[in-house]
This record gives sequence, C-alpha cells and structure tokens, in this order.
Amino acid sequence: MQTLPNSIDNSAPSYLSDEEIRPFLSGIAGFVKDPKVGLFGPDSMFWEVNRHTLVYFLGAVQSVQMQLCHPWIATAVFEHSKIMTDPKQRAQLTYTFLWSLIYGDLNMVQNKAKALFRVHSRVQGELTQPAGRHRAGNHYQANEVNALLWVHVTAFYSRVKLYQSLIKPLTQRQLDQFCQEAIRYAFCFGIPEEKHPQTWQEVERYVAAVCQSDVLGRTDEGLAIRRFLEATLPWTVRSALWTFLCVSLPEPIQIFLDQPQASPRNNRKAKRVQHLLKVINWLLPEKLANVPAYHEAMLRIKGDTQRDRLLEKLNLQMIGRPSLVR
Repeated sequence: MQTLPNSIDNSAPSYLSDEEIRPFLSGIAGFVKDPKVGLFGPDSMFWEVNRHTLVYFLGAVQSVQMQLCHPWIATAVFEHSKIMTDPKQRAQLTYTFLWSLIYGDLNMVQNKAKALFRVHSRVQGELTQPAGRHRAGNHYQANEVNALLWVHVTAFYSRVKLYQSLIKPLTQRQLDQFCQEAIRYAFCFGIPEEKHPQTWQEVERYVAAVCQSDVLGRTDEGLAIRRFLEATLPWTVRSALWTFLCVSLPEPIQIFLDQPQASPRNNRKAKRVQHLLKVINWLLPEKLANVPAYHEAMLRIKGDTQRDRLLEKLNLQMIGRPSLVR
C-alpha cells in the first residue's frame, strides 16, 4: 500500500461499473483451495474472529458508528435502507449477505457478491448538506471504491479490536494474517488489492489517517441514525453498553456523533462492562457463543446433514430463515 492511503487524497471518486466488477468476481475463485469450504475455512483468522457472537454483533454496532461519519455512507443508509423503519429486516438482510460471503461455499460466495453489487448499484443520490470536503448536492454512489474500503476496513477493524478486548490478544503474525485474508473478502466488493492495507500496522495507519482527514464529517443523517441505534438498546444496559462501545472509538468519531469520550468515570464504566461481557462469553454454551453460520459451515465441511432444530431457531431469529450456508 502507498505511504498515504489512496482513499484520503483529493482525486475523483472511483466508481465500479459492471465491466470493472467482473474480474473481481471471477478472481474470487483464485483464492479458494476447496470450493466446498469457500473463501476461508476453519483454520483462518477470519473465521476465528468473526465466529464469536458477542464480537460480531457488538463489532457491527461499533463499526457503524465509524461508517456514519462518512457523509456518503450516512446519507445512503438514511435514504435507501430500512434501518430506521424496520431495523430487524435491515439487519437480517445484512447478515444474510455477509455471512454468505464469509461462511458460504464458492458458488454461494460468487452469487452473493454479484447480488450485492446489483443492490449497491441502485444506491445513489445527492448529499443534502456540506460535511468535511463534501458539498451539498455532491453525487454519492454505493459502488465507489474508497467508500467501500472504509466500510470494509471499519467492519473488520472494530471486530478485531473487540476480539482482543473480550476473547484474547492476537499476535502481530495473527493480525497480519487476518489482514491478508481480508483482501480476499474485499474482492467480493470490488476493492483492488493495491488499495487494501497489507499489514495490521497499515490498517491502523489507514484508520488514523481517514479519521484525521476531511473525508469524514458531521451530518444530520449520521446523527439521526446514531441516536436511533442507541435507543434500540435495552434501557437497563443502554448507558453502560453504549459507553463501552464508544469510549474506544477514535476521538473524531466521538466528536462527530456526540459520543461518550474517554474519562476516568467512563473508563471505569467501560471496564466493568468489558469484565461482564467476558464472563457472559465464557458462560454461553458453544451453540450460542458462535454465530449460526459458523456452525452451519462446519457441518457442511464435515458432510453432516442431520437436522439441528436449535440452529434453525437461531437462524430464524437472526436472518429470518432456518438455514443459510449449509
């Protein structure tokens, strides 16, 4: 990767066309050793980090905060998704797509990547207000490489950080392995390897550089979604859990979204929540501690076709269907 990430320069947006996405979709197969296993597999760091239920879902909430500070993303989500009118359906659709890419076999990965590109192709419009380098009336489009990269990196960045907070620390070698595996995942969205951080140190540099740049900014749409998401948390744990999720975010993100910031009081509150979540994760039975798609993928690889009713119920709750990647 270049010394300064391409995504924070002042060049024109890089939109993905039908012709440009095709080499990425066909190139996915080049990463796959066993089509039945898919992009990653049981020995991958990508499965190891993403399989943990608490890490995956809390990481999603955390990464969304970072994404909402990108005016394109905040406006696109506000105008084109059901996140505020039917958040459960919106979440189920997201998990269906992403778990299919992470845990599906090669055929499913390729089909879902194509479908996701088509969905994103319909997401475009104009910004309603100035924010950062962006001006009111500027065109936005979901299939734009730099915006896609920010969504992609923040999603796995947040989960890796939470994994280390709630599960166990990772070595530099494991972090770099995860980063290399993430390049395969990025292909599903049309993000070229030369745009992608190659090591975890480059991931950290990329996130810090974007957060300090004028790529991000404060928007009414981002604030509205942030407040809505916070309000969906159970009131009994809302303040403590929200503080835990926010105090570790980069400071510009906290400022743009009026989030709790690090302070002795907030740090103590976050530490208590961290301890509680670690205990909960330790107490959870294995079937609940890991996301359903992980269990299904493991059964698929083993050739186990026996029906699992608990897994079906969990899938119905999380994605609205009894099975996904088996």
